[in-house]
Amino acid sequence: MVKFILRRFLYALITLWLIASFTFVLMKNLPGNPLGEGAEKIPKATRDMLLKQYGLDKPLWEQYLTFLNNIIHGDLGASFQFPAHKVTDIIKQAFPSSLELGLISIAIAIIVGLTLGIIAALKHNKAGDYTAMFIAILGVSIPSFVLGPLLSYYVGVKWGILPAGLWKGPSYRVLPAIALSFGTIAILARLMRTSMLDVLNQDYIKTAKSKGLSNFTVVVRHTIRNAILPVITIIGPIFVNVITGTLVVEQIFSVPGLGKHFVSSVYSNDYTMISGLTIFYSAILILVIFITDIVYGFVDPRIRLGKGGK
Repeated sequence: MVKFILRRFLYALITLWLIASFTFVLMKNLPGNPLGEGAEKIPKATRDMLLKQYGLDKPLWEQYLTFLNNIIHGDLGASFQFPAHKVTDIIKQAFPSSLELGLISIAIAIIVGLTLGIIAALKHNKAGDYTAMFIAILGVSIPSFVLGPLLSYYVGVKWGILPAGLWKGPSYRVLPAIALSFGTIAILARLMRTSMLDVLNQDYIKTAKSKGLSNFTVVVRHTIRNAILPVITIIGPIFVNVITGTLVVEQIFSVPGLGKHFVSSVYSNDYTMISGLTIFYSAILILVIFITDIVYGFVDPRIRLGKGGK
């Protein structure tokens, strides 16, 4: 197991280095000027001073090495839009809101999605199955940028059940979390249903039933445990996708998250912000996939002992 973990950790480091390198290359090929649209009107002395301040006056290879060295030391540079603030400071200020919203959303999605999937499989081709799959179809069909305004208007403004926006207390988290989790609920419900139906048809399930085990024991101890493995595999990427995909929902409900900084940095050619946020989000994805691999290895020893663990 130790070798399995170390190998996965090495793969994670290599992946992060490749992403950082590609980000640097793409960042340098963005159209426009990092000093702004009116950069040519800035006096040459001032322009040269700004380029030196951000290290843009150095050769590309030297900029690249400095870039990697700063990442290793946790320094993502100073933002071009907000010169008085470092990218890490902006992340520390804005990311907790995005993370909180993402964690609440993924918790709702896992609980509701897995429950619907289990019900649909156990009530196959019955009312429970049709109802669960209808909800799943709605989740796939209605994107968050449509569901968000509908929830904000009807539940928040027209009916006054919950706050329509802002980010003040626990009740303000409910509507944006539902809007963000709806699509994920559909994905998890359909995947869990398919996996459950496959497991229910396996011989060891029939053997367990023939031994006189109760339906509850068969479902909990044998069916769900094996059916949930494919779900564990995708929860990692889905978790990161939820956290990094909060931009529209944040705008609809006025959540002070990190998404707005990412979009504004692209429009303003804020090189340090673009690269910093890209690497930050990538690091989260790599970390979550790494943890998912480890969890998967514990749940199913064949992963670390077979070809998957070599």
